[in-house]
Amino acid sequence: MANPQAASLSVADEFVQKIERKNRKDRIIQLVPVFVLVGLYLVFSVAAPGFASLENLITMLGQTALPLTVALGITFVIITGCIDLSVDGVMSLGGCVVSLLVMNNMTSLSLGIAGVLLSVAVCALIGFFVGLIHVKARIPSFMVSYGFSGIAAGVATAVTGAVAPTILDEGFRNLALTNFLGIPYTAWISFAVFAVAYIIQEYTAFGRYLFAVGNDESIPKVIGVNTQSVKLKAFAWSGALIGLAGVLGASRIGMGTTLIGKNNLFPAMTAVVLGGTSLSGGRGGVLNTLLGILIVTELNNGLVLLGVSSDLQTGIQSLIILAAVALSSVRGRRVVSK
Repeated sequence: MANPQAASLSVADEFVQKIERKNRKDRIIQLVPVFVLVGLYLVFSVAAPGFASLENLITMLGQTALPLTVALGITFVIITGCIDLSVDGVMSLGGCVVSLLVMNNMTSLSLGIAGVLLSVAVCALIGFFVGLIHVKARIPSFMVSYGFSGIAAGVATAVTGAVAPTILDEGFRNLALTNFLGIPYTAWISFAVFAVAYIIQEYTAFGRYLFAVGNDESIPKVIGVNTQSVKLKAFAWSGALIGLAGVLGASRIGMGTTLIGKNNLFPAMTAVVLGGTSLSGGRGGVLNTLLGILIVTELNNGLVLLGVSSDLQTGIQSLIILAAVALSSVRGRRVVSK
């Protein structure tokens, strides 16, 4: 007769081997963005003159400021399994509001840092309302956030009028015009935001709840987690960082205009999914987003040096995000985000 204990051990061994194979596969998938980043660097170093120069590498770091800030915001939302399409409008609103609150040629206000904080707070409030309508009215997050993008853009146009206010605050302008170690202060700000986001994600209960809600919302509900509150905080965080990106954009161009937020959603979304954060939720994080931003920045910079048109660059980004979403769907076998 067969030994039952041996049979049970065989089943246990098979289970352990299955888990080990899955873990190895996950580790390889997690390393894919690193391989892509290194691969692109090697290709463009050979194909694009000047790509690997120190000056160009510093330039690329400076180019990460706005997309990284935006992407860090929407990452928390995507981890919960939702999506935030309000980027372009809310970013425009943040830039236009701050242009009227710091020293400018249209109003008598000169609030300095307080103006920056108020602008970010306004955008955080927009994000909060997006989340509130999503969780209370049970309207898909992509519909609510897309609608609020239009609302925010309309408000931005209304508060600035037909003429964009010119920013006269030299200290505010110097955020984008002055450097430390050759990198603009705006980029250093985005790196500081990354550090804060990483700490929140890895060392707070809120960070753990983000992944729990994204994996299976019913489980944290059972243990008493207020999943609606988690989503509201994620959307408010996203709104705040999108607004901050608008503020940094206004510092860069020196005026408040709705053009600040134009075409910023797609690069940020591409970076998030390319870095390995799943659109179905529960997987990825801000470190993945940083890798994704570096890949997108590296790709765009290399294509520019090769003389590729902006339209073709957008097409390449489209193919990349479709491939990343397809990979996310295959891995998770779940419905991709709402």
